[in-house]
Amino acid sequence: MLGIKLSEIETFLAVAEAGSINGAARRMHLTQPAVTRQIQRLEAELGLILLDRRSKPPTLTAAGRDAMEHCRRVLSAVEDLKAMGMAEGATAGRLRLGFAHGVVDLAVTRPIDELRAAFPLVALQIGSGWTGELIDQVRDGRLDAAVVLIDPNEHPPQDIEGVRVGSEPVWIVGSACDETSSGPIAPEELARASWVLNPEGCGYHMVVQRLLDRMGARLEVAAEVLGPDIQLSLIARGVGFGLVPARRVMQSAQAGDLRRIEVRGLDLSLAVWVLRSSLAGRLTPAIDHLAGSLAALWAPAAAPAVAVAAV
Repeated sequence: MLGIKLSEIETFLAVAEAGSINGAARRMHLTQPAVTRQIQRLEAELGLILLDRRSKPPTLTAAGRDAMEHCRRVLSAVEDLKAMGMAEGATAGRLRLGFAHGVVDLAVTRPIDELRAAFPLVALQIGSGWTGELIDQVRDGRLDAAVVLIDPNEHPPQDIEGVRVGSEPVWIVGSACDETSSGPIAPEELARASWVLNPEGCGYHMVVQRLLDRMGARLEVAAEVLGPDIQLSLIARGVGFGLVPARRVMQSAQAGDLRRIEVRGLDLSLAVWVLRSSLAGRLTPAIDHLAGSLAALWAPAAAPAVAVAAV
């Protein structure tokens, strides 16, 4: 029987996720030599080389990538086992949630309060990121669930379970001082605009890119800025057009200096989905509860919840 310790598995996953031994040492509150020894012991027990030490920092070998998935399943099973002892039949454990940048401000308010009240034995670990990153993290088990923004005409990857909980209206906005037209503009006029957007990887950035691609036009980015508040300040001062959630525009201190750019034949929105990892196990009721709270939050704008099962 292998004498593998959970601490060795946790340290190996920390190295894999942090991308370096130094990063894992900071995360685990260990010294770098201590992390190295734990990885070496795990490699000795498995009879495998998990890290390619010829690269700086070391990278996962093919065996290391396979081991990473098995290690995540082991830790997930251990969490389920621990939860059994907390309260018979209760949902308990650590729930790792990720939220797309565009919805995190709204999603972590009432829905999180309701989740904590309904599942007091569930400890929350919350982060945010771009939709593409979050999908990858749900797929490989780094997150138990994620709330993401997806083009309304598309679906999440078929190997991930999910439910659509709402629709987030987004507006193209410009400076109120640059009113070149009193009514809706033609789509072609967007091709002549400069843009203030989140960095690449953001769903909003992708929407604008695809819109201009369909016109055969090039995206001209005047400023890449993370976060709608700074974006709206720049847009109000005439730096360029932006694509921002309608609610953020209406709530903004810059609202009086902004105008919605209506485009003929174009009504933009992004679908809000809750994605669930196949390793979520006993935490599934908590994730389902969160999905229900989010659907109520986006109502009546929310589309009817449509579940999509993994195949």
